Amino acid sequence: MRFSGQITTALVLGALAGFTSCAVPRAIEDPAAARAQFERFVALEGDWRIVGGDHAQGATHSYRTIASGSAVVETVFPGQPHEMVTLFHLDGPALILTHYCALGNQPRMIAEPSTGDSVQFRFVSGGNLASLADAHMHDARFTFIDDAHFRSIWSHWDGGEEIDRMEMELSRISD
Repeated sequence: MRFSGQITTALVLGALAGFTSCAVPRAIEDPAAARAQFERFVALEGDWRIVGGDHAQGATHSYRTIASGSAVVETVFPGQPHEMVTLFHLDGPALILTHYCALGNQPRMIAEPSTGDSVQFRFVSGGNLASLADAHMHDARFTFIDDAHFRSIWSHWDGGEEIDRMEMELSRISD
């Protein structure tokens, strides 16, 4: 029986190690580069409207800088039953995103080194996810077009693979 317990423990630990190691993307190792990425999200402060893409045209998003400028909160579909919140913050030399999803889970993603005007986030871990087979948002890309326009693309995974991609183009709502 003791031998069987050791095998079970080894299998569980191996599965957990595999879940963690397959999900860790390449992170930024330069704090200045991560800060520059974060500042792109700080610059989104205000209200935005979806003007193109796969989601409800005219729906709104808001961006607010909180905690003495150390975090940015994105509220998607504010006031709606499917309202969601995403928090962006620096964690050492990395930009982190945690998405509080209408699916009831909290995927956590890390920004990869940027190229051009985009910031790409990759899944690292998540709350209320037993495995990568559970439905969740797996990665996100934000492309900054100009001060009044940006695009976001979110990949939705289920069963361990991408099943949908949600693309949205947003325009700043003038005061």
